[in-house]
Amino acid sequence: MQTLISMLIIAGLAVLLASAASGLGSVLLGMGRTPLATGGPATVTVGGGAVGLQRGASIGLVVAFSLLVGALALRTILIGHAPWSNLHEFSLAFATALVGTHLLLARSHPMSGMAPFTALLAAGLVAFALGLDNRVDSLVPALQQPLLLTVHVGTAVLAYAVSGVAFVAAAVEIGQARAADRIPMLPSAEAARAIGHRAVLVAFPILTIAIALGSVWANLAWRSYWNNDPKELAAAATWLVFGAYLHVAGRRDRWGRLAPWLIVLGFAGVLFTYIGAGLFFIGEHSYAAP
Repeated sequence: MQTLISMLIIAGLAVLLASAASGLGSVLLGMGRTPLATGGPATVTVGGGAVGLQRGASIGLVVAFSLLVGALALRTILIGHAPWSNLHEFSLAFATALVGTHLLLARSHPMSGMAPFTALLAAGLVAFALGLDNRVDSLVPALQQPLLLTVHVGTAVLAYAVSGVAFVAAAVEIGQARAADRIPMLPSAEAARAIGHRAVLVAFPILTIAIALGSVWANLAWRSYWNNDPKELAAAATWLVFGAYLHVAGRRDRWGRLAPWLIVLGFAGVLFTYIGAGLFFIGEHSYAAP
């Protein structure tokens, strides 16, 4: 079964990279078009080739999501519990949830142009997972709480994934704002801002729940709700950054212009909490390191 799981993961990575290449190709083809003078915001006509590549990128996300879900389902059967008890499993779950969140939000938002960037980010997570040890070990005593393992870590995976979509939207907003919406095949700065805001509105309460459940679990495992552990401190700092974003997101002054940058900073905090706090600092959560 381990071989089949690895094959599904590698196939998912290959599809994600193909999706990213297809989507970026559509952006490059569109950028070769000449803007039309309309008297308002610049508009650009795009050819069928660029549209086809963009559609291929979106289809690639669906295929990659199916492959990664299959790999996680088999991993769950193999290990007998939720597939996010170590950094390898967490990375795969993070990538899968990231793609799934994009596909879900794309049902109600113009996100097809963001597909290659989501695919590229997810591919990075999958590649990172493949570089980690995928052996099946018994759970350490601190993790032997099946319900909390499923719910606490599961909510963290979901919060990180939604914040990843917010990060992609914020990056698009920053790029389009600087280019005066002249980058074809991408959402406008205003549309990207709406997508990023919706994503943070979803991610922030989920992250809050994850941190609260983590404190409950910490008390059960270590007899203390808070231990100043590096991962705890990093998670709290990330929560504060996203909280700061919510305070300035609706403003139209210079503080409002900082909003997408706060999303970028918040996602940097997510990545540090997810990787850095466990690998580079010794703490209570070091058992999750490879």
